[in-house]
Amino acid sequence: MIHRFSIEAFPQSKETEAALAALMSEREFAKSKVTIHFGGMARAAKHYVDNPSPQFIIVEENGSSDDIHKGLEALADVVEPGRKVIVIGTVNDVQAYRRLVNEGVSEYLVGPVSTADIAAAIFGCIKDANAAPKGRVISFIGSRGGVGNSTLAANMAWTLAAMNDEDVIGIDFDFNFGTMALALNVDPKQPVVEALTEAERIDPVLVERFMTEHGPHLSVLSTAGSLKELSEPSSEAVERLIDICRSMSQYVILDLPRHWSGWLSSVLLLSDEIVVTANPDLANLRDAKLLFDWLKGRRGSAASRLVLNKADIAKRNQLSAKDFQDTLGVAPSLTIGFDPTLFSQLANNGQALGEGAKSHRLNEQFRQFAQQIGGKKGSIARQASPKLLGWLKRPAKTK
Repeated sequence: MIHRFSIEAFPQSKETEAALAALMSEREFAKSKVTIHFGGMARAAKHYVDNPSPQFIIVEENGSSDDIHKGLEALADVVEPGRKVIVIGTVNDVQAYRRLVNEGVSEYLVGPVSTADIAAAIFGCIKDANAAPKGRVISFIGSRGGVGNSTLAANMAWTLAAMNDEDVIGIDFDFNFGTMALALNVDPKQPVVEALTEAERIDPVLVERFMTEHGPHLSVLSTAGSLKELSEPSSEAVERLIDICRSMSQYVILDLPRHWSGWLSSVLLLSDEIVVTANPDLANLRDAKLLFDWLKGRRGSAASRLVLNKADIAKRNQLSAKDFQDTLGVAPSLTIGFDPTLFSQLANNGQALGEGAKSHRLNEQFRQFAQQIGGKKGSIARQASPKLLGWLKRPAKTK
């Protein structure tokens, strides 16, 4: 999820300053305002005499526990109530930690700290222990139009719902020509774009009214097709719709249109997983490279996968999987052969592969790929967040 935090940090060491600076390149903080003022607690106390307090204040003090205590007393006189204060220090002592918590510190980290440590501390400050877990957002986007991306997205939504008996919501963001409802043989109650007219009115009740069920675990937000001229939705409205769907299901499958816009780039940033679908030709390779370069620049090592569709459509003239891997630095996670008869029949019947061709060998490949993108067995494990109080179990640092 992309957060819009206001964060001001006051490091006292170059190592901490570097870890804080790297925070701005993390996708979860892409829309947060992070400001760094070198100088530690003393600088922070002077700064807030004349400046408003942000949501999060991160201060570093490399002195004794008494030095931290004095610094906090100075901050308490100038910082507005209700702000989250994270302290970074070198004192590794349980009693010191308890004292700091009693004084209102939201979290205490023993240095040196990494960017992941700081991010985990921030998330720990806002975490609601009683909140429902958020579903996994998986976005599908074609390197070009007509590459089979929508067919793949609909099939993965169906496969995840059938394979895991977990709730899946599929959202087709092609507001005029979207085919997810058509591919799954359901009639949309209302076009999904109508739910995005005003961000503040989007709530679970409204979303339920727009969803069409396909079996016990799969629901679809799509369109019946329309040539009506539509205005672009706001990023806030789209993100709110996705966030509500995340709270209602284990997986949210997004079929993204093949045009670039502000809200689409926001969706790519907030996605847990991105699948780029391409055909084996030069134009697809060029556009896939544009997408992967953009994703790497803004999401870093966050998961992005390549699916090579119609892989044997023209064996003599096509580019190979190795050509894509060499250019993109990403090997195809799934390669699908060209079978127009099979997929045309499924499309005409409004069936997923697992419904209309259960014995087809491609079914097992779809299931394995669904496991990967769904974070289930057989996928690349996501790095666990460090425990916020893990330092209590470590021996004190020695010089």
